[in-house]
Amino acid sequence: MRVMRGQAGVRLVPRWYPPVVIGLLTLFTLGFLALALNVDGAMGISAWGLFAFAALLLCAAVSALARPRRRREPRVTPDGVRVFVAPALTTWPLVGAWLAVLVVAGVWSFVAVTDFGALESPGFTLVTIVGAVGSLPDLVRLLTGRLHRWRLEIGPETLTYRGYRTDRSWSWTEVRGARIQQRGPAGVAIDLRGAGTDPIVPITAFDVPAEQLVEEINRAKAAARR
Repeated sequence: MRVMRGQAGVRLVPRWYPPVVIGLLTLFTLGFLALALNVDGAMGISAWGLFAFAALLLCAAVSALARPRRRREPRVTPDGVRVFVAPALTTWPLVGAWLAVLVVAGVWSFVAVTDFGALESPGFTLVTIVGAVGSLPDLVRLLTGRLHRWRLEIGPETLTYRGYRTDRSWSWTEVRGARIQQRGPAGVAIDLRGAGTDPIVPITAFDVPAEQLVEEINRAKAAARR
């Protein structure tokens, strides 16, 4: 697979996408706020939970989509490993939004058992509860340190990528280089030797341009050959 060097000016996120996503999330946030101010009891608690979910998701979206991506010098460990980490404003609000949904699902489960008629949208409630239950294994991973903040470590001997459930390291003999991937998802593809699938580092998770990550990986690969 051909390795593409950093390409100046490559736009990986369409211009229309950030304002549309942020605009919709803003409307949802305001809608849930209006709902929370007008209901009480258990449903009022769930409405505030939905407001927290939307507001935190909006915060993460602004950080991931609207943040200017500029070249920055990464943190360098004493061993010479260059470390790129996803911004806190992108990652922690996502965790908070997820926990808010779990609280909402818990409240709705209680209401469904004690007063099913109080649920205004039983179908949506059921979908939310099922989704929350399905995410519990990831909650266990989070609590046991197996759910990861997006992180790319470029060292003299190895390349390591962590993100969500992924935690993989490769020696430089296993890596051909890196290239920009423009869609599905947009980011940096790590070009591995062999017939396996090349992992993708999503650029929306980081605050540096994809071109910098490509250049850093290819430079470290070239240095490892010497």
